[in-house]
Amino acid sequence: MSETPSPSSSPFSVPKDDHVWGLVAHALTFVEGGILGPLLLYVFMKEKSEFVAFHALQSFYFGLLFLVVTLVTCGFGALIFVIPYLIWEIIACVRANEGEWYRLPIVGNWAWRKHHP
Repeated sequence: MSETPSPSSSPFSVPKDDHVWGLVAHALTFVEGGILGPLLLYVFMKEKSEFVAFHALQSFYFGLLFLVVTLVTCGFGALIFVIPYLIWEIIACVRANEGEWYRLPIVGNWAWRKHHP
């Protein structure tokens, strides 16, 4: 949810193509629900771009968390969390496109630890 100041958090240190792929990682949520698309993007990009892999992994985690909450609550959780879920993904789209290492609530730190041990 917050950015950690470091040389790697500067938009100038992330190639512009990676900005777009980071945006795509989050935008896939609006196309297919945020699980399969981000997972595939993560698998194919984890060796090529730390930035894209980070955004794809946290988008995957976020979609998976939303699915688990929905299943555990028999759909009631989806009614409550769908709007905040989509708003956070929109914010993540914008921030990734700006080259920021933006972290989504809860799952952002999980993905950050995976890519910045």
